[in-house]
Amino acid sequence: MSRGQDLTIGIDVGGTKILAAVVDRHNRILGRAKIATPAAQGETALLAAIVGCLEEALREAHTNIEQVESIGVGCPGPLDTKAGVVLSSANLNVQHFPLGPELARVTGRPVLLENDVRMGGYGELKLGAGRDYDDLLIVFVGTGIGGCLVLDGQVRSGATGNAGEIGHTPIKPGGAKCGCGNRGCLEAYASRSAISRRIVKQIRRGQPSILRAKLAKLDQPARLKSKDIQAAFELNDPVVREAVERSAHRLGLALGGMINVLAPQRVILGGGIVEALGESYIDLVRASARRQAIADPAAVVEIVASQLGDDAGALGAALWSREHQHRHAPPASNFPVTEQPAFIEP
Repeated sequence: MSRGQDLTIGIDVGGTKILAAVVDRHNRILGRAKIATPAAQGETALLAAIVGCLEEALREAHTNIEQVESIGVGCPGPLDTKAGVVLSSANLNVQHFPLGPELARVTGRPVLLENDVRMGGYGELKLGAGRDYDDLLIVFVGTGIGGCLVLDGQVRSGATGNAGEIGHTPIKPGGAKCGCGNRGCLEAYASRSAISRRIVKQIRRGQPSILRAKLAKLDQPARLKSKDIQAAFELNDPVVREAVERSAHRLGLALGGMINVLAPQRVILGGGIVEALGESYIDLVRASARRQAIADPAAVVEIVASQLGDDAGALGAALWSREHQHRHAPPASNFPVTEQPAFIEP
């Protein structure tokens, strides 16, 4: 394998979009690309989309894969990070998918697979709103909801390797069914998908909304985009405002409980919904969390927006892959084990 030129690629795989970025050793993005995730089409389509997005980012950076040292991928889980396998994903329609080995086979470069929100959190820790802080809870609200826990300046994955799955915290026993198969999860009540479902439900009940015409044109009404929700929210659409406030309230309850347990210095909120709705949404979440966080009566814990926006996951994945030794898939996989690559320190 030829040696690259201090470049890494970070890929952020989400339920709605895939973003790839070519990043240099100073953490500058030289080229980026973003495409829609073929979430309902399975493993083959997902791998092809990731590779296509990666290739587009390389073209924008005016470089090629031979100049790349390694690839970091952030993906919804749960995952087997040592084997590079997506064990399951409620938002990607895959089971036991060897994404790391397959991507390494196609590109000829070592691949490091990690949780997508953990990678976004790592980006915020090193380059964004988490700089100069040691204890953080970072939560991204998008198609689903995921979390990243930072203690003593280190991202913690826990004994299972999957710590931070705040979206699957039960908040209503026997409640709405979540994509993970359980009922009453936070994600089923506070994610963008949950907001969309609530809007659709209220409109079908006859509630007036400026999104009625928009929904009539969609093949999947529950897939409203964050910008659609934002536009209607800013116009004080009653159906949308109720759905957004409901989401913020449930998320705040969960965060207040986490503050009681963890007492982080900061809670950082990111993801498509937070980016679209901004401080209006964060204010709602903050108010709900404050009521629940009885262990923080002086409101010492800050609840703030992420700083890196859409780039957080890709930057975090690129930086993570540079700073950590590549973990190969086991010999039983279909991917040939190569020599251990040398990682370049930033």
